[in-house]
Amino acid sequence: MSELNYWVWLSQCFSPGSDKPNQLLADFDSPEEFYTRGLSELDGIEYLTDVERSKIQRTSLERADFILSECKRLGIQVLTLESASYPKHLKSIFSAPLVLYVKGSLEGLDEVPLITVVGTREASDYGKRLTGNICFELARAGMVVVSGCAVGIDSYAHLGALKGAGRTISVLGCGLDVNYPSAHRELKEQIVKKGGALVSELPPGTEVTPSIFPIRNRIMAGMSLGTLVTEAPERSGSLITAQHALEQGRDIFCVPPADLYSTAYSGVIRYLRDGATPVFCAKDVVLEYLSAYPQTIDVSKLLDSYAGMSGQSSASKAGKKAPEKRTVQTAPQKKEQASAAPQEEEDISKKPATPASLDEKEKRVYTCLEFKPKVADEIAALSGMEMKDVLAVLTALEVKGYVFSCSGSRYGLLNK
Repeated sequence: MSELNYWVWLSQCFSPGSDKPNQLLADFDSPEEFYTRGLSELDGIEYLTDVERSKIQRTSLERADFILSECKRLGIQVLTLESASYPKHLKSIFSAPLVLYVKGSLEGLDEVPLITVVGTREASDYGKRLTGNICFELARAGMVVVSGCAVGIDSYAHLGALKGAGRTISVLGCGLDVNYPSAHRELKEQIVKKGGALVSELPPGTEVTPSIFPIRNRIMAGMSLGTLVTEAPERSGSLITAQHALEQGRDIFCVPPADLYSTAYSGVIRYLRDGATPVFCAKDVVLEYLSAYPQTIDVSKLLDSYAGMSGQSSASKAGKKAPEKRTVQTAPQKKEQASAAPQEEEDISKKPATPASLDEKEKRVYTCLEFKPKVADEIAALSGMEMKDVLAVLTALEVKGYVFSCSGSRYGLLNK
């Protein structure tokens, strides 16, 4: 029996987010010692409840054996609090996870600045574009973007970082083999492929439950130096991440509301009033950490302001031509013409040929798209594919820089 088996076993004896395992490790030298000596002393451990004692006694080492065999089969790395790759900032928080399940790599994260970026699932076009632009620049400047791979702001945080050729970390509220959200399978694959990682404290096979996300959010906040909220209403779950960050002594950044009369931005106002750093461009975040990471941060990659951009993506104005073509944006910019109708006809006539690099499903969806956005239902009907497959392919095409999304579940081709 390996030492790792006992770490996994102890992690399974308690609910996610409990600090009791860490208390036990303060009283016992290791999970193995607790298993061999502590089980006979459970009644004398005053901070354990009767329910916890019962669960410890019911949890078998065979459960840990099964989890580790599944991890080996699925290519999932298992880190413990004693592993060299376990993030040092996360290790310091209250109720730090005993075990992290990882796809990809967390190597070297202690030497670079990490920033968590969160926001509402019901994001506006403005919020998506802004988040993508900021994360594009953060990644180009040398920061690692952490988010939760949810729909809305989270996905644009990851997309922006990927298009900035940077690393991004996704902290999931399920097992790493669980396809949730189903439309983000390709996004998660790209995160790993581009040097980032998928992280969870939950073993393979663990399905999503609503109650896990507030608990998961402590990990998102704990991995980073600070948390940036780009768009959030008053009751947004992303504010739970911000609250965790405050409790952990991390920095809080907020993008000021685009519209003071809109409830879509009301969640950030309290934090701004309480002293959160306002963010008007990526530079406002990066400069906070330049003195601590002078060797890894490159300020020359940043814009001083987004003012005067008229909605155009900062990614398209900065750097090399490749990122310019793959900028996060919600709609292609149209040149002013005397009549809208001739412009639309001209755009359709110039629709590019289907890229040969796409797979069959991607080609099938691509041929149904135009520069003018179409709703997902229409794309599904034209392609003859199921909606879940269409959404997954559209996400893949967006990751690859061929498609943009906008409100109302509408998608169109990027006019490169």
